[in-house]
Amino acid sequence: MMFGMLYSNTQVNAAAVDRYWSVLEANKQTPSASDPHGFVGVKFREDFKHLVYNINVNNIDNITGIYLYSDADLTNNKNSTMILDLLQESREVKVKDRFKDANILLTKKHEVDGTVAVGGVTSDDLQGELKGKSLRTLHRLVQNEDVFVVVATKEFPQGEIFGHEFVPIERFFPDTSDFKWN
Repeated sequence: MMFGMLYSNTQVNAAAVDRYWSVLEANKQTPSASDPHGFVGVKFREDFKHLVYNINVNNIDNITGIYLYSDADLTNNKNSTMILDLLQESREVKVKDRFKDANILLTKKHEVDGTVAVGGVTSDDLQGELKGKSLRTLHRLVQNEDVFVVVATKEFPQGEIFGHEFVPIERFFPDTSDFKWN
């Protein structure tokens, strides 16, 4: 992943980071002429009571699910388990007018471009091996890159695009104080 490689070497204090993003790309087993891709961003609240996320995709049709999985532990013959269904778990967003087009995009018969899921979850929403655990546990999995996102479609029910390397970000945009103004 070019983006992951660019940002992986960035010096970030991982203990202070509560925001991450990952590029979503097709792998060689899901070739597509339309070059589907996207990104997922997650933000943990400082007290680890809430997690919010945003998923954007481009050039993809017929999304049937967006899932967050734990990585398989091959040393212990343990399979991946679904932790969150990011398409189904979203809470109602207060600024829903900003994101109301997401549902329209999912039902279009043409390529999907833009935000397809915006949501928030609590530890009660965790499934699989994290059921009953805190979002702090999920945060550790994200930090250690022990999770991945799968966007499933009708054509590729096992996943058309994937994201694995979560890059920590302190801020998405620079602050005005970051610039030297004349």
